[in-house]
Amino acid sequence: MKASRRALAGALVILLSTPLFAAQFKAGAARVEITPAMSTPLAGYGERRSKFSTGVMDKIYCRALVISDGDKKIALVSNDILQILADLKQEIAKNVSDLNLDGILLSSTHTHSGPGGYIDDPMVKIAVMGKYVPGYRKFLVEQVSQAIRQAEKNMAPAQFGSMIAQAPGFARNRRHEGGVVDPSLGIIKIADFSGKTVAYMINYAEHPTSLPASNLKISGDYAGALERAMEGKDPGAIAMFFVGPLGDQGAGCKLNEEPVKCKDRLGNGLADEAWKNLPAIALTGNVKINLFDQWYPVPELELRKGCWTGVGWLMKKLGKDLERDKGEFMAVEINDTLIYASAAELAVEVGFQLKALHPDKKQMVFAHSNDWLGYLLTPPEYDFGGYEACMSIYGREFEPYFVDKFRELTAGVK
Repeated sequence: MKASRRALAGALVILLSTPLFAAQFKAGAARVEITPAMSTPLAGYGERRSKFSTGVMDKIYCRALVISDGDKKIALVSNDILQILADLKQEIAKNVSDLNLDGILLSSTHTHSGPGGYIDDPMVKIAVMGKYVPGYRKFLVEQVSQAIRQAEKNMAPAQFGSMIAQAPGFARNRRHEGGVVDPSLGIIKIADFSGKTVAYMINYAEHPTSLPASNLKISGDYAGALERAMEGKDPGAIAMFFVGPLGDQGAGCKLNEEPVKCKDRLGNGLADEAWKNLPAIALTGNVKINLFDQWYPVPELELRKGCWTGVGWLMKKLGKDLERDKGEFMAVEINDTLIYASAAELAVEVGFQLKALHPDKKQMVFAHSNDWLGYLLTPPEYDFGGYEACMSIYGREFEPYFVDKFRELTAGVK
């Protein structure tokens, strides 16, 4: 009898010491390969002229995480591809509509050595994607949908924690030599109650362009190397990379550094920085999720004067399917962490302005998410000109409007 009482008392101690929300917050992750089985155009560099791939340097993946606090259920998805357009997200969302997700944050790592051919738009095909390959588009949609489904199926009670570390020396300002960079390294860890990691989310502002236009092999660039390195350090965990405000941030390769070595050095180095900071992350099962997701009007398409001289009319005609009258603005609040999902390819200065909105939060900016609204520069940088200004397709004043809409969107942040 005494033994039974002791056992009962021990069980009560365990029950009472378990966080009240432990059974409520759930998370599941999955990784599904999206490497094309056939040769596809390579996406990312205009000077490559959309040449077809000649092989695979390293495999690429879709990594999905589904989280729920018992009220909201959200999928956060990272893909080792160049970019997301709204129609791709809509097709995937339709495929998984039976999962009753409250939101999908669909992001690309923006590798410039990933497959093209999955977007059937004249301007996109000419600029970065190459010839449309319907078979790869179908495969990509199916694989991403499968990753989300598998992640949702894998959901189990979990804990959440995050931090903002500093990792200087990996990126460079490609518009101004020695110019501003953002060394912030956002790290999110989700683990089960045995301590086993479910997923890592890593956020850093740097263009995945360590491999040059001359490379014709499929690769996730440094982002893929980072993901592999983290998964190698913690077998069974899913490591997801979300690129930060990268519009003016180039890969920090050294002078005359061999591209593959640069790719691996950057990816492995950022993984090492994330890994050494993990002990500082405190996990909790007491988790609250808020989703802010709103469609706002965007300015009319406006090509900068001096750009596309003589063929501006043609650019507008070819790019008509890229023109938006509305854009999706999304933010996800998880406890004291706030994620901005940006469809614009924003410069690091714009990222700083977003982060000034809620300085009491651990803030991360996930660029190349949900759609592509062109480059986004501050008005002075727009006036400075350059390639990024020519690709700022909604004009000089889009940036203050963009920041103001995120201010409005996140007014309810706790």
